[in-house]
Formats: sequence, structure tokens, C-alpha cells
Amino acid sequence: MAFAAHGLRESADPIAVMEGVRRCADRIDVFCQAGQIVVPSGASALLAFVEPMVHQVHRPKPGHLFHPKLWALRFRDDTTGEVSLRLLVLSRNLTKDRSWDVCLRLDGVPGTRPRKDNRPLADLLRHAVRLAVTPLPAARHAAIEALCEDLRRAEWEPPEDAQGIVFHALGVPGGRPPDFAGTRHLVISPFCTPGGLNRCAPSGALSVVSRQEALDRLPEESLAGSEAFVVSALAGLPAEEAPPGQEVLHGLHAKVYVVEKGHQARVLLGSANATEAAFGGNVELLVELGGSRNRWGINALLGPDAGFREILERHERQDVTEPEPDTGFLRDLIRDIAAIPMSATVTTSAGGYEIRLDSQEAVPEVTGVRITAQLHTRRGEAVPLVPGQPVSAVFAGLALADITPFVLVVAEDGTGREQTVVLATLIGDPAHRLDHVLAQQIDTPEKFLRFLLLMLGLGTEAAAAVTGDDGGQGIWRTGGTGILELLLNALVDRPEQLDDLARLVTRIEADGDSRRLLPPGFTELWRVINQARDASAEAVGR
Repeated sequence: MAFAAHGLRESADPIAVMEGVRRCADRIDVFCQAGQIVVPSGASALLAFVEPMVHQVHRPKPGHLFHPKLWALRFRDDTTGEVSLRLLVLSRNLTKDRSWDVCLRLDGVPGTRPRKDNRPLADLLRHAVRLAVTPLPAARHAAIEALCEDLRRAEWEPPEDAQGIVFHALGVPGGRPPDFAGTRHLVISPFCTPGGLNRCAPSGALSVVSRQEALDRLPEESLAGSEAFVVSALAGLPAEEAPPGQEVLHGLHAKVYVVEKGHQARVLLGSANATEAAFGGNVELLVELGGSRNRWGINALLGPDAGFREILERHERQDVTEPEPDTGFLRDLIRDIAAIPMSATVTTSAGGYEIRLDSQEAVPEVTGVRITAQLHTRRGEAVPLVPGQPVSAVFAGLALADITPFVLVVAEDGTGREQTVVLATLIGDPAHRLDHVLAQQIDTPEKFLRFLLLMLGLGTEAAAAVTGDDGGQGIWRTGGTGILELLLNALVDRPEQLDDLARLVTRIEADGDSRRLLPPGFTELWRVINQARDASAEAVGR
């Protein structure tokens, strides 16, 4: 959520961002660990359109997390009907962090039969659906199931010189852990524990790349006879010839394992840290590539001519600094609360709208902790939650744009404070709420025309041509085609797009803003289009 809100605030064209999210909301599903959604720094209208795509999931078992980083995408050519697939296996979370991460992209097409090597991918997605705090709507469940079947049959194009692709879905029923047996190992992981290193490098020579504090906290015997490196603090600084504004990377977050045996090497990358938790109960994803040792071996990363080696420094043990007060108890409490199915029931009242937040399950029984809930859209209006009792909170005097299923939950005691965003099930959502939210963002004729162009599929370049210098009159013709022609083409080829536009125009007119927000002459033009829409609907109904 912080990522989405940041994208809208930082974009040069927030209307384009919002329209992109709005149009794709029914085709994107995001599964995330309940209790791990970062609280945005401020409210963002974009989040209203994100609501249906976010699915919180339960922890797979106590003390462990749902932790995979995977993007699975399916594309369909509207002309030929051909389907293509793209898979991104990453170490990076969906956040604003700019750390040193790793990503593997695989492209492919669905084949004619299921392939056993792809089964862990489908099993992982299906397991995510089973772990969901709130059951998915039937249409979304069916779409994910169809994607799973395409992934089962996928024929991937391997990277150059790679000999086979193997997926490992850790923590998924029936999943098999990878085999790390070899004579030489490289572990790249921001977090390491003695048991994790023993699991990922059970024998042979070991090289480790990690964070300074993680290596310092390891017992000396865990690194005895091993090479240990950290990423240089200067590695993220842009070069002198770099363009202004180039982002600076900082902090290692990549997870990569290289195992050599004989003349062969295997590379595993993905979400799993070198810890007991990652291989002992978390849900994780690793993808394994194999090939020759010369091409895929450790020297390709740590050899004298390797680019990766240039950003590393040898680890020199330092005194371990005193850690911050442990808030692990509060973090676990927040995750447990976020995993409680909650409903947010909307009703009308004299002062506007009211939301009643409740649950059947009780908040965990704890003492000495203050737990509160507040709507994401109404910061500072916190309502206490009673430990040992079901969730029960009322938020009154709400405007239409304040209605949201996103709830900020905060737990604090004498040791610290933890917070997260919880997604409740919205009941009684006013049918015109999203139209109202959209209309609030379109506060000039220029923004209205940009939205119209984006909605008609002309793209951001055409929309960006709309400026505020002429009251919105300058783009009545775009690329030689008039707005009337564009609307008529949409009426014939994509009438559902005009339904979206009709709701927006109706909302603007209902708010009494048509003179201020609709470009000169648009009202008359829209009257003609509406007559054509009515005639078309009447003809279809005959």
C-alpha cells in the first residue's frame, strides 16, 4: 500500500496512474502475509481501486511467514488469441525499498500437457488461495485456477547456457526442499543463522556474502575456514557520469545460492534467507538453474574479473551493537490480529455514513498492550479494541470518500509500537463510491480530457499533450482524429468503456460541476453520444 500511495503522489500524471490501476483491478491479484502491509505515510485515493486485488494470507504455521516473491503474468494477443507467459522470481518485496536484490525473468508459452517441473508453481498459488484470510470471489478464484493450469503446461525459455529449470516451493504441502550437496558453496543472504548455513552448505568450502550485522552476530565457529564478504558502502553511489537523480542502492537483500560439484554448478535464487525459518516452515520460492561450472560457478561471481566481486569487501568482525528493544511479541500480535476475518458494514446516518467494524473471532488475550483501530482515510480517530473480545468499533460522520475497508491497527506497550493495515470485507458499499472517488481527482477540464483519452486507449503520450493553457479546448482533435470520432469508434468497438465515462459524467453533473469541469461543447457532444448509445441498446434489446 505504501508503494501504491507513493506511486500516485510521485507520478507526473496521477490521472494516468489511477486509470491504469482502475482498468487492471479485475485482472491483478496480490497475495501478502497478513500483518505485513506497511502503513502509508498518508491517505491516497488510488487505494480505493486497489481494494479488490489484495488478499491477506494466514501464517503457514506459528512463528513462520508467507514469504515468496513471485510475479506470474499471462498475456493474450487480442488479434491471434495466442497466450504467452512471463514469470518473475525475485528477492525484492513490493515496497519502495532500493536495496541490492536479484530477479530472474522467464518467458514461455503454454504447452500441450502438464510438466512435472512446473507443478511447484501451481501448488504455491493454490496454497496461497487456501491460506487467504477471506475466501476469494468465485470469478477471481477461477481466473487464478486457469493461470495455474497454464503454468503447469508452461514451456519456459531458459537463460543462455542454462541446463534445465527446477522450482522449489518451500513450506507447501508435498514440496521437496532443494539438494545443497556439493564440494563448494556460495551463500548470498542478508540474514544468516548457524542452522541456516549448515542447511545450505552442508559440506565443502564456503563463501558467504551478507550484511555486516548479520555476520557479526554469527558465532565465530560458523565462519571458521570460510570467506565472508559484505557489500561496500560505496557500491551504491552513482558514477560521476551518471544522470542526475539516479537512485542509490543500499543494503543487501538478494538471496542466491551457488553449489558446485565436479564440473557442474547449480544456482538457486528467490525469497529464502539462509535461516532455519526459511527452510523450516516459511512459504518460500526458489528457482534452480544448472550448467557448467565455468559459466555458472562461484568464480563467475567472486573471481578476480567478476563485476559482483568489485562491489564487495572482506568482512572484518566488529563488536555487536546492542539491538533495539525486541518488539517481536508485538509483531506477532499484529499478525494474529490481521489474520482475523473482519467485516466493515456501511450504513447511512444523519451525519453521512457510518462503518461498523466487527469480527466473530476474538482479539488475542494479552495484558499491558493498547490496541486500536482507525480507518485509513480518517487518521487520528482511533477506537480501542478489547483483548479477549471480538472486534467491535464504530466510525461515524463519514463522507462518501472516507468509506474504505482498509483499517490501521496499532499495538503498543512499554517496549515499543507496531502497526499494520488490515483489509476488512466491505458490506453495503455504495454503488457509486468509486465513481465519486474518481470524480474528486478530476478537478479541471484538462484532467477530464486526459482521463477520456486514457480511457479510450490512446495512451499517456496523447494524454500528456493536454495542458492547462487553453481551458481544455486544444485537444478536440488528437492526431487528426476528433473526439467525436473517437467516441463513436468506442461506441462500436468498446461500448463498456463509454459506460465508465457515462458514470463519471453523471457524477460530475450530479455534483453541479459540469460547467467547471467539462470542456466547452462537451455537454452537447455527449448528448449526441448518449442518443446513439440508447438507440444501440434499444436495437440490441429487440
